[in-house]
Amino acid sequence: MDYGVTGRDIRTDTAAIQRAIDACSAQGGGRVVVPAGAKITIATLELRSHVDLHLERGALLQGSAHHSDFTRFSLQPVTFDSAPVPRQGVIVYAEGAEDIAITGPGRIDGNEMAYVSKIGPNIYTCVELRPFMIVLRHCRHILLQEFSLTNSAFWTLRLQGCDDASIDSIRIDGDLRMPNNDGIDIDWSSNVRIHGCHIETGDDCISLKTAPLSDGVARPCENVVISGCTLRSRSSGVVLGCDASGPIRDVVVSDCVIKDSHRGVAVRLSLGGSIERVLFSNLIIETKIFDPMWWGRGEPIQIEAIPWTARSKLGVVRDIRFSNLICTSENGAVIYADEPGHIEAISFDRVSIHIVRPAAFAGGQQDLRPNGDKESLRTLPTSGFLMSNAAAVTFRDCSVTWGPNPPDYFKYALDASACPGLADSGLFGEAAHPGMPAKSVR
Repeated sequence: MDYGVTGRDIRTDTAAIQRAIDACSAQGGGRVVVPAGAKITIATLELRSHVDLHLERGALLQGSAHHSDFTRFSLQPVTFDSAPVPRQGVIVYAEGAEDIAITGPGRIDGNEMAYVSKIGPNIYTCVELRPFMIVLRHCRHILLQEFSLTNSAFWTLRLQGCDDASIDSIRIDGDLRMPNNDGIDIDWSSNVRIHGCHIETGDDCISLKTAPLSDGVARPCENVVISGCTLRSRSSGVVLGCDASGPIRDVVVSDCVIKDSHRGVAVRLSLGGSIERVLFSNLIIETKIFDPMWWGRGEPIQIEAIPWTARSKLGVVRDIRFSNLICTSENGAVIYADEPGHIEAISFDRVSIHIVRPAAFAGGQQDLRPNGDKESLRTLPTSGFLMSNAAAVTFRDCSVTWGPNPPDYFKYALDASACPGLADSGLFGEAAHPGMPAKSVR
């Protein structure tokens, strides 16, 4: 407020907060405070090295309703047509900064409804240009702690080409009908810890990727730890890929609860990168089938390797381990590749899946998008574990059970085709219907 914020004019107020940030950085660093009770509409704020933007309890920064107000931009992450790639505005931005922080119990709001053109019952239709909420690019030594992010119109928090970040106890309240409002996107970044966060989003809650349109960023996405989070999504709770054009590796996901989501955890390869050395442990997962406009089909676990387009070349998914998972779902686990050589060394240890009849949307299909020119939803049965072209899959002390009144398309505890090196003696469970074999392996 000492730098001229009035709460009445977006350009004046944005400039005033920016002057405070710049002055703080110029003096060697410190804290810029948005005081309790302040409600300020802003365009783009740019963080500087050694500055903590601190939001006191009750403070609110809200992004502009007009995309033309933003002065910093980030590329849309994925496109395959020949048109120019849109650059989308950013509400809070930093590039090449180090030792930066956003802290405090206040809130940043994305003003999502300003970018919605049609309200649908299960998903919105939006205008083309929608702002990212926070993009940190080529930054080091980052602390994001305690604040809330609400009503994002596009990706909520994106780390792009960053190193050494702690994301601790933040809350992301996204609209469950808003497309592309990912919670946290760890993109070409390393040494990231996400702990104790609560995230509700229409799109993926936490997504690790090496997006093909990286605007010059090229480094592995690696050394990521996700723990102690509660997640709810119309897409995936935690997903690695599918936009993986470089390596994603050395990831630990543990001690999380994922409920009321379309997918639980997913490892999805659609481009030429690789995803390897990943541990999922101590998770409770509850999934349901939602509107097919959202990717997913109620899978608690999905591993997929299918080309995004007819021209896409695939890398490999390997050494992925699941341990101590309790799953209740309207579909089974899906480990699926269209051809051999892209999924290998997958292990399941003490994983239980209880499959119940879908309550609101039809089952009997599997969602393998993005998959080029092929059908978006394939008619495939529901089994405890549906597997195709996956090598060296092992089970230890795992189980599949079924709820009452199973539909006809509920089938086997294990349905596996072209899976060399399969070790299934540690998987227990009956088929969904009497008289059927528990396992179909071919």
